[in-house]
Amino acid sequence: MNHKKRMAQLKEDLEHPFLITEREDLFYLLGFQGSTGFLLVFPDKTPVFFCDGRYATQAKEEIKLEVEIQEFRDEITKNIKEAVSGNGYQKLLVEDSLKIRFYELLKNQGLEVAPVSSPSRQMRMIKDEEEIEEIKKAVRISEEALKKVRSLFREGVKEKDMALELDYQMRLLGGEETAFPTIVAGGKRSALPHARPSSYSFKDNDWAIVDWGARVNGYCADLTRVIVIGEVDSRFYQLLRIVEKAQQLAETIIKEGVKAKEVDKVVRSFFKEEKVEEYFNHSLGHGVGIEIHEGPRLGPKSEDILKKGMVVTVEPGIYFPDWGGIRLENLVVVQEEGNKILDSLPLLL
Repeated sequence: MNHKKRMAQLKEDLEHPFLITEREDLFYLLGFQGSTGFLLVFPDKTPVFFCDGRYATQAKEEIKLEVEIQEFRDEITKNIKEAVSGNGYQKLLVEDSLKIRFYELLKNQGLEVAPVSSPSRQMRMIKDEEEIEEIKKAVRISEEALKKVRSLFREGVKEKDMALELDYQMRLLGGEETAFPTIVAGGKRSALPHARPSSYSFKDNDWAIVDWGARVNGYCADLTRVIVIGEVDSRFYQLLRIVEKAQQLAETIIKEGVKAKEVDKVVRSFFKEEKVEEYFNHSLGHGVGIEIHEGPRLGPKSEDILKKGMVVTVEPGIYFPDWGGIRLENLVVVQEEGNKILDSLPLLL
């Protein structure tokens, strides 16, 4: 990954030092994979990375660009204050997601602290070719894992056992971990969009929603498919076709320059025509990358504009509490004209 280029881009519009604490942004900018660190980026000086003794050696091994690494032992805000003041600054920009307690500690050091929307988080919305390749690897591993366990979905098998087996296969195939807790939901439980795998045993007239993804080299996959366990009723296939059509409509308009909320609107309008709009109870999609949920958001209140290189999910779903639910999810890359779907498994397995 071109961390030097990313750091230069981050510095372009900086007028004051910017403190970064989010671990995903530290990985994006530095390649650092530890759980705790503090990166102080100056407009015109060498960045300083603060870490405690647990990560000093790791930071020196993983960070390849020019960064001053400082190990701290006392209150970290004192070190940050000294670095900011020592380089001639008084104002410090911080992430607007920073915890209030830490924000107050920085202010108590006598700094002028200003929360801002993180520029590194904005940068992460657009993926370069290397990042897209890592996401593709995660997708391939995820798909191969589901292929391996497909035959195990049958009457009498428990949701939680299938989720565990799918997670194991993703690790076995090269995933460093799951990108998020795997969802396997059968029967009426498929009406729960974020169902936790339970002891429910599949019946011979069930289907299961499977929402899963591997993480590979720090990047995530996020897919959803429907698996038929036995003989399902005609209503299932009717609703499946509606959800599939909604997904296709969304994918026909995704391209650079389109408002994210317009993509969501197309799906809601179609569901309204089909008289199932009230059963679609979440946004159409979200960005995927280092985090499983990141910008942009494909929802009715989104202010995002789609740009080339964004990787987003397209996941329409409809859920009936006394019957069940159906959700289909593809992972697509926004292009100048149209988009490219990264996954290839059939929507119904």
